[in-house]
Amino acid sequence: MSLPPWISRRALIGLGAACAVLAVGPLLHDNLYLHNLLTLTFIGIAAALAWNWLGGYLGQVSFGHAAMFGLGGFVAARGEISLHLPMVFAWIFGGLVAGAYALLWGHPTLRLRGPYFSIATIGVGEATRLVGTYWDWLTGGSSGLSLPMHPNLKYTLYWYGLALAALALAASYALRRSSLGLSLLAIKSDVDAASDVGVGAVRLQDLVLFLSGAMMGVCGGFYASYFSYIEPGDMFGFDRSISWVLMGVIGGIGTIAGPALGAVIFVLLRQYLIASYPQLYLGLYGILLVLVILFEPLGLTGIALRLFHRVRPDLSVTGVAGED
Repeated sequence: MSLPPWISRRALIGLGAACAVLAVGPLLHDNLYLHNLLTLTFIGIAAALAWNWLGGYLGQVSFGHAAMFGLGGFVAARGEISLHLPMVFAWIFGGLVAGAYALLWGHPTLRLRGPYFSIATIGVGEATRLVGTYWDWLTGGSSGLSLPMHPNLKYTLYWYGLALAALALAASYALRRSSLGLSLLAIKSDVDAASDVGVGAVRLQDLVLFLSGAMMGVCGGFYASYFSYIEPGDMFGFDRSISWVLMGVIGGIGTIAGPALGAVIFVLLRQYLIASYPQLYLGLYGILLVLVILFEPLGLTGIALRLFHRVRPDLSVTGVAGED
């Protein structure tokens, strides 16, 4: 079976090998803290990559993705509690609803560009948080919702989280390297010029927005199952939206795997900072964000590419970065 020309066999083998190693890892140790930390890292990777589809590939930086994350989480929770859906089907249901909600507010909002779009997403996120706080039937109000607990659920969710992160990474690769990725680059550079040369800018932006919102909703459902309790202030919080922006900036916005690397750094650093500096960790993140933007706009991916170019100046690293 031949692969599409835009798929690299090395990338495919690398992803498969990494997933295989991570999949058997828990069978070789009994460190529950590491097990749970990796599970949270996987969900962070999936969410950061989903945010990057809109913020990186289209250049529409969103500060309101917690709206889809929270809605997907609460819809999935209600699906389990009221409709008795199996856990994974509840996640998918929450993801589809979150994707549809993203289209509802995003289709008209995507006409805005740059900071105007970002400001609009802040309003969407906060409005969704307020509605969610008072919508008792869906969210349980300020009391939140408790989900059914199953034996060894957290332990089992490790492999679901790994699959979700791998799926998000594969989708990022496909969106960036396929012919669709070229269209997204054209839209990112100049949406009007892209439309003039025949690129369906509106349709493609809606598609990416739906995919981004749906993946966020699935991540929200996963989060709800993992903690077995969710409440609106946490699920719809502005700091949650900011965290995905930080993951993208730290790793490299617009790159294929940069946000995944940023998510790993963010989750590990967050655990340490919350334990050591609970009152200062958000301020330290802000300082880190400013430093990355000032000195290395492509984040850790940019640093890695510079080092690679010094070691192998004869090779092009454009494809590795995923940048035009």
